[in-house]
Amino acid sequence: MAEKSYFSHEVEPQDVDFTLRAKAPSLIMAALNAAGRDAHVKGFGVDELGTENRTWVLARMAIELDRRPLQYTPYRVETWISGYNRALSTRNFRLLDENGEAFARIVSQWAMLDIERRTSVDLSLLAAAHDRFVVDAPSPIDPPCRLRPLAGEAAVTEEHRVRYGDIDFNRHVNTIRYIEMIFDCLPVEALAADRPFRFDIHFLHESTLGETLRIVCEEQPEGFGFEIAAGEHVCVRASVRWK
Repeated sequence: MAEKSYFSHEVEPQDVDFTLRAKAPSLIMAALNAAGRDAHVKGFGVDELGTENRTWVLARMAIELDRRPLQYTPYRVETWISGYNRALSTRNFRLLDENGEAFARIVSQWAMLDIERRTSVDLSLLAAAHDRFVVDAPSPIDPPCRLRPLAGEAAVTEEHRVRYGDIDFNRHVNTIRYIEMIFDCLPVEALAADRPFRFDIHFLHESTLGETLRIVCEEQPEGFGFEIAAGEHVCVRASVRWK
């Protein structure tokens, strides 16, 4: 039976904000890096898939963050795959402090992409290779919720031109860059207060080098909603809900 994987981390100076606590995007990046390392060790990372002209792309993700650890605090990332269907594979995370207590929980859903055709691969065709990596443990939180288009009320719009530092090995904007753009729109006072929150994000369309992104932030009763678009295409929808 497959088991969960663990990766050790420490909150480095480049990971913190002016409160000396880890920024939420840096904690999410640690989780995503653990996913890449785990997939690589088990033989289905992007390096191995690249030889078959395939890659992984993140489709949806939900994060519940209770608190942000201080600079130089050690923590562990626990990760496991809990299942998959034809379209998506579900990978989970818990970020654990020195006492083994979870201060963040994440559910992510991934699609496999045919690089040349830019179409999704039917994951059921890979069952023989991947069934042995599925762990008999549920996701730690509810899956990513459905995000509706913004209503367009009390919205603030910013623009960002996609440059070299924004793109990843798939030659589109990196997940963490999108998340950083979103958190940069949030009130500094709320972030500095280290309030618990839930963050949901959906990736709908690629954006690539040279495109201009339109970032829309809309204040909502329980938090904020976001859309990031390139031209006529909405690339990302997201929401932050304070607890």
